[in-house]
Amino acid sequence: MKPEEAQLIEACLKKDEKAYRRLYDLYARKMYGICRRYSRSDAAAEDALHDGFIAVFENLHKLRNVDSLDAWIRRTMVFAAINVYREDMHFVPMDESVDAESVSGDDVLASIDADIIVKAMQQLPDGFRTALNLCEVEGYSVNDAAAELGVKPSSLRASLARGKHLLVEMLKKKKF
Repeated sequence: MKPEEAQLIEACLKKDEKAYRRLYDLYARKMYGICRRYSRSDAAAEDALHDGFIAVFENLHKLRNVDSLDAWIRRTMVFAAINVYREDMHFVPMDESVDAESVSGDDVLASIDADIIVKAMQQLPDGFRTALNLCEVEGYSVNDAAAELGVKPSSLRASLARGKHLLVEMLKKKKF
């Protein structure tokens, strides 16, 4: 971590409002992008960003390694976005009989610009988008993501498979 970030954390821990603002300004844009991936709308993403920064400021004293500030804030934002998602609607598990291994779209996804994939993902139903974001983008295991969402791993695997399939079909047809 840069020395100025360590000083910024210290100032935040001393309740310096200017330091809070600087920390927010330093991370808000990047974290908004994370929140937006989980959100159905800009307003929901802004709610998640707001809630996330409240959690960051309230829990900054729990940060054990100042070198992991970026990752710690990112994880806090993911949790905030999931909480806003939960408030907006409940995760709707899909048919558990879908075989996750039978849906393959890696070739299609690998050949398309990331911005186009993100735009298409925004059009997915919420449960599919959330499953894909947690497991494919954020790198959560299926078990950890399922626990975070309060669903069975088999339900999450089915949503992940169906979401990936739907995303590939949308990208093939350019329907987003």
